Amino acid sequence: MASPESSWFDAVVIGGGAGGTLVAARLLDAKAGGGRVALVETRPDVAEGVAYSTRRGEHLLNVRAAGMSAFDEAPMDFVDFLRRQPDYASVAAAELATRFMPRMVYARYLQSVLDSRPGRDRLRRFTDMAVDVVPVEGGGFTVELASGARLRARAVVLAVGNRPARLPLADAGAATVKAGEVVEAWDYPAVAAIPTDANVCILGAGLSMVDVVLSLEARGHRGRVVSISRSGLLPLEHAVPGPVAPIDVPAVLAMDLRARLRTLRALAAAESAQGRPWQGVMDALRPHVQALWTSLDAAGQRLFLRHLVRYWDVHRHRIAPEVAGRLRAATDAGRLQCLAGRLVAVEAGRPLEIVWRPRGQARTQRLEADVLVNALGMDKRIEGGDGLLANLQRRGLMRPGPHHMGAATSGVGAVLGADGQSVPGLWTLGVLRIGDLWETIAMPDLRGQARDVAKAVQAADQLGGWITSEASLKRE
Repeated sequence: MASPESSWFDAVVIGGGAGGTLVAARLLDAKAGGGRVALVETRPDVAEGVAYSTRRGEHLLNVRAAGMSAFDEAPMDFVDFLRRQPDYASVAAAELATRFMPRMVYARYLQSVLDSRPGRDRLRRFTDMAVDVVPVEGGGFTVELASGARLRARAVVLAVGNRPARLPLADAGAATVKAGEVVEAWDYPAVAAIPTDANVCILGAGLSMVDVVLSLEARGHRGRVVSISRSGLLPLEHAVPGPVAPIDVPAVLAMDLRARLRTLRALAAAESAQGRPWQGVMDALRPHVQALWTSLDAAGQRLFLRHLVRYWDVHRHRIAPEVAGRLRAATDAGRLQCLAGRLVAVEAGRPLEIVWRPRGQARTQRLEADVLVNALGMDKRIEGGDGLLANLQRRGLMRPGPHHMGAATSGVGAVLGADGQSVPGLWTLGVLRIGDLWETIAMPDLRGQARDVAKAVQAADQLGGWITSEASLKRE
């Protein structure tokens, strides 16, 4: 580890998942000049984060390969990468483009994107945790790492990625639940280690729950698996690719939420009546999701979050047909049961007693489980935690975003401080922008944000001149 005095950079990217990797790659492009870039990530490998750190072959991308390029300007880049791999070299590009590839393969692709940049020698990797960002008088920041190292930078990019939602067990007997009885869905080795005869209760019914069920099924799980979620709805599946549905997007954007809902339902019904998949309606809306969100007033956004968000999620964040088939097989065989309701309490013991209230009912019910899995997805709030985000808020460098989701931002990702003004030199992307943009973590959105943030960092740094030597920054 370099001494603090020698760790000077034009930009420090905090987080080496997909978003941070793409920002770093953009900063290392030949057009970026001679800037020095640091990438701080706790994992030994970059480009993984939560989604792509899995080593399980059954965990597939939720988008076909043709839609997963790291670059808008090179839409077939991921497919071209696959063609260069021995496992896929004999598969025609047209066929590869339609496949839902394993997520661990996609991680290798993103790693190759970073490693192939012309300025790769200007990147310094720190396998460490950023715990604080301290403004420096005269401009720039000092990034403090858990190891005690400090990195000085003109600009900082927060690419912190997804954090798991907190299990709602503060008043539900969590203190007496033993280690191994509660497992995080994103802890893939822990899920794979669940005994095959264990009765499992999964909280949540979204994509994280799907991952858990797939892993259990792949290991020949024999115990009962029950999912409890507020709606009981599972993600729907992709249709065969086809033309998008004809939609007057400007007219939809001018409607309030209720009118939009009626219009989209009618469009989906019309598509189905013509023998076309309803998914074409969602595909037509896909490039306009951020506009759909930002064109709603605050009341409309709250109404969406309160009543419609789960219905949106299951239609928007769809799964591969082969994955949907495995879920149906598990359900039909009685190996998986999906219940609609809320967790009330967890009573310790062997087995655990899960107390839950079915949706629309006043009385609670109980079920026994050997293992409880938290598959509630990502935590959208930045308040109430500790570590980096808490310190940023304490210093007035960050405040919660709309509806207490993510952080408040402006423009291409400038972070707003407690005073509502952008913090010079501090940018973010991905999940921290969810309150402002809603759709922020899918690859089409993430790659665009990474491009724009990198351009903003480069433009700001070039105004002050890239660091040409350690001594030049010390003289400032």
